[in-house]
Amino acid sequence: MSQFTEDLCGCFSDLTVCLWAWCVPGGICCISASAVDKATGTGTALPYFLVCCLGSIGGALNRTKIREKYMIDGSFIIDLLFWCCVPICAATQEYREVKRRG
Repeated sequence: MSQFTEDLCGCFSDLTVCLWAWCVPGGICCISASAVDKATGTGTALPYFLVCCLGSIGGALNRTKIREKYMIDGSFIIDLLFWCCVPICAATQEYREVKRRG
């Protein structure tokens, strides 16, 4: 198992993405969800639904999908804590991770 290649507090290294996540958090979450959807091949609207309707729980579920796809250490509880405590940083980290790993 591995770790995220993007640091959780590294969101300020890409100020455009950070500001976008701060101003339109749903937008960056949907882009990350779309990338997860393409990466996992589920072909459903489920990732969008999770983020838009379930907030932190949906974000944590998508983060779990990213971890499973790229074999990153962690747990759903930790993912949920990140999404409850630092959602903008979590969304930015996930977006950059998926973008980096393609």
